[in-house]
Amino acid sequence: MTGEEKKSAQYRKLVVDIKDDLISIHKIAGEINHITLTLKKEKVILLGADLMACAGYLHHYYTGVESIFERISRSFDGGLVSGGDYHRELLRSMTLEIPRIRPKTISKELAEELDEYRRFRHMFRHAYGSELRWRKMEPLASGIDILTANLQQKLFEFVKFVEKLSNGISPDY
Repeated sequence: MTGEEKKSAQYRKLVVDIKDDLISIHKIAGEINHITLTLKKEKVILLGADLMACAGYLHHYYTGVESIFERISRSFDGGLVSGGDYHRELLRSMTLEIPRIRPKTISKELAEELDEYRRFRHMFRHAYGSELRWRKMEPLASGIDILTANLQQKLFEFVKFVEKLSNGISPDY
């Protein structure tokens, strides 16, 4: 296999992985949406288990998003960013166009929205459940459908770019 064929295979694998991760993210968003709608419809008293379930799904949602960004970073950016601000820097790096390498993956506005989920995930990982409050989770849970649609649109645009590369076409961006 030539160098170009190997690179093409890597790009094709990246496309498959991004699409697979998007399917998982979409399923998680559906679970979050289901919990949110149930809580709004039934107006039940929130149990710790309900909060923990929704928090866990929000955690997994952002972890799935970050997995996609890590794959892109490994494929195009020369590897993963490092340092104490790793998660924030990875998200920021997806808003940057790298001339002659890749277009930006997401807009700064979308990154700002995703940053709320990143911060929630950080809190969830370090709070051990004692600080979970529905009033803080509810805006994230309620906004998951729109966020997912916007994210999916941007990632599909990026996938088109990668598909062109995998076919040996010089993409315009």
